[in-house]
Order: sequence, then C-alpha cells, then structure tokens
Amino acid sequence: MQPQLFSAQSESLRKRVPFELRPTNLPGVFTTPPPAQEFDPNRASFATLIKHGVMWRRPQHGDSPYLVRAWNRAFSRNWFGGDRISPVLESRTGQNHALRGLGSNGSGYTSRNWSGGIIQGQWATVVGYWSVPPAELSTEADHRRYECDSACWVGLDGFSSEDALQAGIQRRVDTTGRAQHVAWCEWYVPPRHDSPAYIWQTDVVNFSLAPGNRVYCSVQYIAQKAAGLVYFANDSTGHHFSLTLAPPPGAAAAGDSIEWIAEAPAKGENAGGIPLPPARFTTALGCSADGQTVALPHNGERIHARREEESLSSVELSDDGVTVFFKPLPG
Repeated sequence: MQPQLFSAQSESLRKRVPFELRPTNLPGVFTTPPPAQEFDPNRASFATLIKHGVMWRRPQHGDSPYLVRAWNRAFSRNWFGGDRISPVLESRTGQNHALRGLGSNGSGYTSRNWSGGIIQGQWATVVGYWSVPPAELSTEADHRRYECDSACWVGLDGFSSEDALQAGIQRRVDTTGRAQHVAWCEWYVPPRHDSPAYIWQTDVVNFSLAPGNRVYCSVQYIAQKAAGLVYFANDSTGHHFSLTLAPPPGAAAAGDSIEWIAEAPAKGENAGGIPLPPARFTTALGCSADGQTVALPHNGERIHARREEESLSSVELSDDGVTVFFKPLPG
C-alpha cells in the first residue's frame, strides 16, 4: 500500500479507536503503551479499561460462569507494564493460514489444513489458552530427517468468508528434528496491489516462547469493526503485547465465525510419519460485540484435516475446550 494511503488510514484509525496507539515497525499495525504499575483490571472502571486497550466488558453478577472463568484466568495475575513488549514484526510474504479445500463428511467439515472447532453466528471476540508444544521430537522421530511447520491459533472469520483475523504460534521443525516457536498474527485477505504486509503471517520476533509455556490469546473486532485487536500473553513469563491492525483493503470483518485451530503441518520431502502432540485449547470462548452472548466450543462444529482421502486428525469439543489429535502423516 502506498505510504500516503497508510498515513491517511492511520490517522483515521487513531480517531476511531478509543485508546492510545503507537506505531510499530510495520505500517498499519500499532501497539499500546504499557499500563501504569497500579493499573488493576479487576478494579478499574470500564472507561479506564478501554483507555488501556482492554476491550472486554468485565463480567457482572449473573453473567455466564464461563465468561467469569475466562476473565479470572486472564486477569488473576498482574500484567506489569515492565513486561509489556514493544513488538518487532516480520512479515512472511506468501505464507498464510487461510482455509483450504473445505468439504464435509458425516462427522463435520474437512479441509486440507484446518483441524479444530468452529462456531458460526455473529461474533466480535475469540479467546483461548494453550501450551507451547515440545521443542524437539521424540527419540524415534529424531532418527528421521525432515522439515515441517505446524500452527495453533484462534481467529475470527475465514470459514464462510475470504478474510480472516488470526493469531497464534508457529512450530517450525528443521532437518535435525529441532523445533522453534514464534508468535504471529495476520489479517488475511486475498492479495491485491494495495494490500499491507500483514495479510501474510507476521511474526512477533521479540516475544519469547519456550516448550511448556502457557499462552493466552484474544482476537477482536473493535470500534464498530474499525480495527482488529490482538492480545497475546505468556502466562509462564509474564510477557505480553497488544497489536491493533487497520483493516486491509477488501476485509469484510463479518464476524460470522470463530475458530480454535491446530493446522496439519506442511510436510517436506521425507515427512512421512510426523508425530505431533495433541493441541488442547482451554478456557476457550467467543463473545458478541456487546459481550452479552457467549459462545462455547461444545456448541460448535468440528473440522478435520484430510488429504488424499485420508483423515489426519480427530477433534474433541467440550464445555470450554477444543482438543485436536493428529495421526502420523502418510509417508
């Protein structure tokens, strides 16, 4: 996108978003300043929450116990301003997590890459917790040599629309069997001449992750869909960041589906038999724009990865969780 168009779009976004925005190294993506040390989301007024970019409505008496549980899970600890990182972003042009090869069978939907839970309807927020998978493969697997990528993420849209706002963790395994993990986000829309860089997977390269870390992620449409908001926190280290994205050209931001997805890996030449640990999303829920309606995974639908007529995964949906079990890829 041309710099002058980005400048105009950024200025318009600043006027519509009800909290302070600071530019990142990527045009069209912003972060927020760290809160004051005394900031307590469990006591702050709704106006103060908004000022700090917390666009959740704090649960009230009589609200869904699942909403209360998710809030308590997210804000039972102090997210100190000193632990808020200023994200450094790196776009991976051509790489995205859009749905591919949608189909259906007797147990739900199928695709070439998505496995997990989907809820259709009208939504503005999706939330999930999960664990960073092991850094290295099992002893047996280490004898194999291959490269593969796999990803776990939460997202809005992309199931029945072409655009999708997503954020998650990518696990990259090199030819020695060693894995690395990186947090990423994207607002995917089919590319055009004026598309921003973040329609592709955009890595947050200075956000540290280690095997076994518990991460929290929320993805939202905010300010009457004037922007996308991604909040990511490492519950094990206390590090966290917030990103506000200007809608890319062509984005509808319909909010007609929410997802908790573990993607089947992109496999290398010798990737037969790749063993992947189960992906378990917990404290998983979605909310309507006013926060009144809560969506839980057990009310949703399953989608399974399937290639060349062979199923690659199975999915379990519970009250507030999604678990994906992968089968070894065919050799």
